[in-house]
Amino acid sequence: MKYQVLARRYRPRCFEEVVGQEPIATTLRGAIRQDRLAHAYLFTGPRGVGKTSMARIFAKALNCPEAADRTRDQESWGQSCDSCAPCEAIHLGQDIDVVELDGASHRGIDNMRGIIEAVNRPATRSLFKVYIIDEVHMLTREAFNALLKTLEE
Repeated sequence: MKYQVLARRYRPRCFEEVVGQEPIATTLRGAIRQDRLAHAYLFTGPRGVGKTSMARIFAKALNCPEAADRTRDQESWGQSCDSCAPCEAIHLGQDIDVVELDGASHRGIDNMRGIIEAVNRPATRSLFKVYIIDEVHMLTREAFNALLKTLEE
């Protein structure tokens, strides 16, 4: 069996499993329930508080067909099923509409140009196209400016 870091092995898979960030989980679920979504979200904090985990859970809730189903009871709106194909693909990091990048190793302007070109294409099989950029503070100045320009547009 392949070794996996404990933080990844026990990473929460839905908003209800998040510990210590309940107000943030409630706020994000409320945004999904009310259809009041921003075009960008910034998760900040010290190491190990769950920024990337929360971003993945949020991406899963945005793209899960069950979460968008308004025929279910209102309490389950904005809650991913965690069993459909998009949820499993996002959890495994293999979804084509949820792109996760490491800013420390993809820090140049050429990497940002690739993102800028891809942003113009709509989501393929999900409702939203989500970019999770981890360690964004490691980007070069030029790459960060290109990323900001993309967010503004």
